[in-house]
Amino acid sequence: MRVPKPPWRFPTAQAIASLAARFDLPNEPWMQDWEWQVADSNRIDEYIAAYKNGGLTDDERFTLMETIIQAFEDTGDLINNDSRWVNTLQLLEQNIELHAYSVWYWSDLEDELEDQVWYVTPFLRKIVDRFKHQLDP
Repeated sequence: MRVPKPPWRFPTAQAIASLAARFDLPNEPWMQDWEWQVADSNRIDEYIAAYKNGGLTDDERFTLMETIIQAFEDTGDLINNDSRWVNTLQLLEQNIELHAYSVWYWSDLEDELEDQVWYVTPFLRKIVDRFKHQLDP
């Protein structure tokens, strides 16, 4: 499937600082890919609750969703039977404009090799297929 890369979006320092304080997470200057490093699959419920009800900015929601996706990725194939993952996919679809880059990135469309994907990839490729007209800048 060929879908052009949406405009690049990345976590901002302000969003990271806010989420680090909110969730009592480390935030050191040397941390690269903070949103993935701090992901904790044991805190998925907390992350989703904050995403839905936390009065977060778009930058904070974008960054938190990256953390949520990584946390689910860390659960491995348990993702297949997790109703929270279904709920997360719905959040991604409902907020596709905000998360277009994330959906595209985690879909790993540049490789498209079945044996080189993340656990979340097949699910996100379905979203890309449904929303490809919105993902095309």
